[in-house]
Amino acid sequence: MDKISRRQFLQVSTLAAAGVVVAACTKTEEPTKAVEPTATTQTGAAEPTATQAPVAAPWPRGEVPRNRALVRMFNGPEYGNVGIVNPYASGFTHQDSHASQHEAMFYYAALADKTYSHLAESHEYNADATELTVYLRKGAEWSDGTPFTANDVAFTYNSLIKFAPDLANSARVAKLTKEVIAVDDYTVKFVLAEPNYRYHFTECTFRFDRADYLVPEHVFKDVEGDWREFLFNVDQNPDWPVVTGAYKIAEDTPTHKHFDLRSDWWAAKTGFMDLPQVERVIQIGFSDDTKAAEMFINNEIDHCLDLRPRTIETILAQAPHCITFTGRDKPYGYVDWWPISMYPNNMEKPYDDVRVRWALAYAVNQQQLVDVGWAGAGETTNGPFPYYPGITKYFKGIEDVLQEYNVLETDQDKVEALMTEAGFSKDDEGFWVDSSGSRFDCDIWAAVPLFGDIAPVTAEQLRKAGFDSNHVTPPDVWDGKSDGRAMLHFFGHGGSVKDPFTTMDMYHSRNRKPTGENCGDNRPRWGNEEYDGYVDELSQTSPDLEPDKAQDLFNKAMTIWYRELPEVPLVQWFHRIPMNTTYWDNWPTKDNPYNSALWHITMPITLWNLKAKS
Repeated sequence: MDKISRRQFLQVSTLAAAGVVVAACTKTEEPTKAVEPTATTQTGAAEPTATQAPVAAPWPRGEVPRNRALVRMFNGPEYGNVGIVNPYASGFTHQDSHASQHEAMFYYAALADKTYSHLAESHEYNADATELTVYLRKGAEWSDGTPFTANDVAFTYNSLIKFAPDLANSARVAKLTKEVIAVDDYTVKFVLAEPNYRYHFTECTFRFDRADYLVPEHVFKDVEGDWREFLFNVDQNPDWPVVTGAYKIAEDTPTHKHFDLRSDWWAAKTGFMDLPQVERVIQIGFSDDTKAAEMFINNEIDHCLDLRPRTIETILAQAPHCITFTGRDKPYGYVDWWPISMYPNNMEKPYDDVRVRWALAYAVNQQQLVDVGWAGAGETTNGPFPYYPGITKYFKGIEDVLQEYNVLETDQDKVEALMTEAGFSKDDEGFWVDSSGSRFDCDIWAAVPLFGDIAPVTAEQLRKAGFDSNHVTPPDVWDGKSDGRAMLHFFGHGGSVKDPFTTMDMYHSRNRKPTGENCGDNRPRWGNEEYDGYVDELSQTSPDLEPDKAQDLFNKAMTIWYRELPEVPLVQWFHRIPMNTTYWDNWPTKDNPYNSALWHITMPITLWNLKAKS
């Protein structure tokens, strides 16, 4: 098809959305400034050639056919982390395709509810789950040819314990682990601080954005000083970074990154896996939804950040070569592990009052957020968990609780009764005020474009219920959400995917930080000692060996959670990602849900499965 211009795209997208906007509400968003697309000839992809198996090639690979190069957009137009390759260095992010270099002992693909054994083959616990033994796969090696052994695993975890809490995930590893022992080259023993049947999953398994990265002992044992200052890049040593993955960074600039396939990847050498057909991952910066849509329509990119429903509809209308996880049908994506809540700061007035928090809940109509904000392409949520099978089965045990504390109920009479009971009244304009006659801060901090379609609708719902609320996006919106200046904010939960414990543990009092400090996982800054006790007991309970006990502890803890309601659950978050089928087949879809988004640490699973088209 002919190229589409930015102006043409805006005209098409405006027409596509017009009917929905007129029927729902008026909302105007000014698009951010776009950057010119990066030509594929400048990023190392040539015109397609016939499909054939990857062959041994020098690294870096030089010119790569377009149907062997995966082009994706992520992060900002320019990268501020150039040269940062060490996964424990300040500024490192796996989301910039660095995940292609780093491998796990085990991977978990939540959409398929499947665990992939990779650098490890299996694991087992002792009788009381105070020791975990992991058996590694023979033949794995680092990119410099050094064997990958149990010594690397033991060194990594013992170093995290030693340097805690400075390194990523080190505080958690130190809390859970006494020491890690290399029994032999292929056997690793984790001596745990207390019984923990989930350790293999939480600390040895890559899923979504959660990972404890393994490092090569023969390199990192000689690092002097703070690991956070060690970049591990090629400017320091031509063989660096030393990784086990099928890919290694070949170009690292402020505008693009290249990750090239290594023909000497251990998994291919040993016959464990075939070489992937993706020979180069090309990453360019993401500017805005409109530019991304334009580039999909013009067949210039293959994958990007998740986009809003109306943008997806415009792309599908103009680009028959693009699909989503649900094909060309709503909701255009999959349920992510990131259900969205509206978080009050439970440490500050008036949100330290449970009556006010429940009044907020009764003021919100979650279904309207889906219908108006997302044009019906979505789903509400009645809790902080993603709707995955291993988690939703627990909700059968609290059906009575969910009925008594129905967060999806909208009821203005209950809003009035709760706010009045809490000592508030309405001023001449119909907004709630305290005993001094002052309105309180009800502004919702929720960045755009991520929440730009549902936050304004929520603010309007609160205003109709008497709360003087607006959707605000100050320049420091993300910092304000984290340090507690935002009395109300939108965010998701990066927690449970297989059983509910990880998300439940986020609300433990030990994670509660005062206003002014980074909230960490406990975003509402809530705590309850009785709740803590149930979560502590659940942490030592196997969901597989003691399912009835796990269910009972879940019931008791979540009864407290719903009674206190530290936050207002809103919607399940969907990743709506266009995927270009011009050059690549076998993308993950609802019929073949083998993986999720490419920015997750499970990125290699998709790279292993994509099939090049002629």
